[in-house]
Amino acid sequence: MAVAHSRTVPRIPTLVWLLVLTSCSNVVEQSDIPYDERYSADVLDVYMPPPAGVPRPAVLVIHGGGWTEGIYRSSLAPHAERLAEAGYVTVNIEYRLTPHGGQFPGAVKDCFCALAWLRAHAESLGVDPTKIAGLGYSAGGHLVSMLGTAAADPGVAPDCAAGPAAPLNAVVSGAGPQDMTLLLGATAVTDFLGGTKDQVPEVYAEASPITHVAVGDPPFLLVGGDNDWFVSIDHAHLMKKALDAVGTETRLFEIPGGGHIWNGADGQWELPLTSIDTPEAQAAILDFLDHTIGPPP
Repeated sequence: MAVAHSRTVPRIPTLVWLLVLTSCSNVVEQSDIPYDERYSADVLDVYMPPPAGVPRPAVLVIHGGGWTEGIYRSSLAPHAERLAEAGYVTVNIEYRLTPHGGQFPGAVKDCFCALAWLRAHAESLGVDPTKIAGLGYSAGGHLVSMLGTAAADPGVAPDCAAGPAAPLNAVVSGAGPQDMTLLLGATAVTDFLGGTKDQVPEVYAEASPITHVAVGDPPFLLVGGDNDWFVSIDHAHLMKKALDAVGTETRLFEIPGGGHIWNGADGQWELPLTSIDTPEAQAAILDFLDHTIGPPP
């Protein structure tokens, strides 16, 4: 069972959710499209719903995995497919990982380049460039939060062919680190940031989405479990407080017993694997997207 904070999120029975997912067939996938020719890692897959008479909203999907090699965009392919079946043009991206150029700010710059590519190709993809949301999980949740808050930071400004990128128009961050100083000194974190928080405190600050929160940030949906040992739910609560303080519309969808990889309640651990995989969270995500970037035509 999930709890929504600050706004009431409608509960959609699983049967209704399945009907939503099967209501739009004939999704076409275009794979391995380069968005930055300089780096072989920088490719994406586009999931196209059937053509519409007007431009569609789009979702940029960013996978997690601790910013390091081992988990790739295939991990979020089911989410990309579901969103396309719901009517959104969906772009599922790869980006450079540590130790292959993804160290901060490399991965952040790549994601900004992917966003710039999507806006530059909006017309050919049938996308409304003013209606692009981002969805990410774990490290991907961190990266989409950076795309929502840090576009004005010259330290992460992309130098890709598609040019600079404006912020996302809405952000869905699943278990995303928002304050890097709250993370334990795991190798994935120190490799990504180039040292511990005592060694490079300025990097931890610049890499933290919460540092960049400002008036005008796009709406946020923060999703997480209160039993997450890797990225504490404190990240979501603190980020919501910071966004609320500048007047940004923010929703927090917290799952009791939810962990980072396995989810459980009352001591019973079970699938789905992540908090954004739960039917309740998926319903909350669609409701948020429909409210912020608009329902697909």
